[in-house]
Amino acid sequence: MKAKVILVVVWFVVLGSLSVQGQEFGNQVPIPFGDRPAQYILGSGDVLLISVNLWGHVRKPGIYNIPSNFGIIDLLSSAGGPLSSARLNDVRIIRKNQEVITVNIEEFIKTGNKDLLVPLQPGDVIIVSGSISDIFGRVVGFIRDVAIIVNVILLATRI
Repeated sequence: MKAKVILVVVWFVVLGSLSVQGQEFGNQVPIPFGDRPAQYILGSGDVLLISVNLWGHVRKPGIYNIPSNFGIIDLLSSAGGPLSSARLNDVRIIRKNQEVITVNIEEFIKTGNKDLLVPLQPGDVIIVSGSISDIFGRVVGFIRDVAIIVNVILLATRI
């Protein structure tokens, strides 16, 4: 058993590294909590990292191991920021206990009120949805593509 633990630790020391906002968080070792999977990761310099998922209209969606003191603005910045089609007044955080929290980042940008921001927790899923104009554009594009296909079929049947 000790050999497996040592092998896992060596694996993380050699290959485990993360760069967030130009900072390197390497040597990641999961901290186990009994029979539950690890919720925190210990990075280099004893920085406590949490794993969160970022989906939707951001430049680089994915799984991020971020310092536990990072907020949603830090996470979005690490992901390259929101896309122009992002709806920042309706960013949702889904917690492990299935609680859904809506965060109005647009209001934070206008006022600077940090009370509008919710601290992130291990396992959070952050969803940045698209704007109505983005959805409308996709629907119109789909209808255009279908119309082109129907037109080609009608022209082909005339020949």
